[in-house]
Amino acid sequence: HIELRGIRMNTSAPSSGKRARITAITSGKGGVGKTFVSANLAAALARRGERVLVLDADLGLANLDVVLNLFPKITLHDVFTGKSTLRDAILPAPGGFDALLAGSGMVEYSRMTPEVREQLLAVIAQVAPRYDHVILDTGAGISDVVLYAVSLADDVLVVATPEPTSLTDAYATIKVLATQQQRHGVKLLVNQ
Repeated sequence: HIELRGIRMNTSAPSSGKRARITAITSGKGGVGKTFVSANLAAALARRGERVLVLDADLGLANLDVVLNLFPKITLHDVFTGKSTLRDAILPAPGGFDALLAGSGMVEYSRMTPEVREQLLAVIAQVAPRYDHVILDTGAGISDVVLYAVSLADDVLVVATPEPTSLTDAYATIKVLATQQQRHGVKLLVNQ
């Protein structure tokens, strides 16, 4: 059960010229439930009548497909390489929202190259006008890939568990976001 207090929502229709509110779900440490939170937040927003897309922004070690029990034939990698269209890569997910899945074990996405930066920005620019809310399910830590994905978001939700290492890494992540991106008001969700 996810409570939606504090999550601002854009309720205007895409035809009004407004774009989706973008929320990055991130963490300092892996295995804390980022993807689980992303999927459940998307389902909760969809139940409120929002048009929601979850984009698996963990470009090299994606697992949103596993959490949603989806078996994609087309991923974000196919869009980036021109093998498929963005429209064909977006799948309906259980819970009434859409998902844009990335590939797993894609070493070429372990570093944020200028090409990947442009491709990710272009994808978000294309989907944002079509949804009320876009959720970026990022990887863990403070790599350049994670920090770039977070930089594209309006809101940031850091997920942690009540373990000393998880809380320490969450604190370090929030410090980096505050200093490098001048982020204020980062939200924290303690899971489990």
